[in-house]
Amino acid sequence: MRAELKRLQRELGITFIHVTHGQDEALALALADEIVVMNGGRIEQSGPARDVFNAPLTEFVARFIGGHNVLTLNGARCALRADDVQLAETGTGHDATVQAVEYQGSFVAVTAALAEGAQEIQALVPEARFFSRPTNPGEAVRLAWDEGRLHRLQN
Repeated sequence: MRAELKRLQRELGITFIHVTHGQDEALALALADEIVVMNGGRIEQSGPARDVFNAPLTEFVARFIGGHNVLTLNGARCALRADDVQLAETGTGHDATVQAVEYQGSFVAVTAALAEGAQEIQALVPEARFFSRPTNPGEAVRLAWDEGRLHRLQN
């Protein structure tokens, strides 16, 4: 249906305004040239869908768009994409304990509690990588990410 609507939009040269409460539809890249995320009647963030997804400005936007961990690190609230979190080799990263493992086809969602501050964090691990060294709930792991992928959130 999205592809058909996009085709009609192009052929007729018209503008669509699509209002939704669904995260999946909000990121319908096939339709949206720009998205506006509102909270309580005010704009939290607007821009191209890719920009909003990759750099949410507020905790509300990060949670609404989905696919992000919201963490407090060094006293600041930050967003970090779940697919940017990796199960690390011994000696690198942050100590954590696996809380849940959910197979999702091409990737496995591993939810863990960080030892520092007991914050929950999710890692989306490619299927092949996960099953080369699987983990189970209760096991200790190390989680790592590129610090440059953290996005400090506004209050």
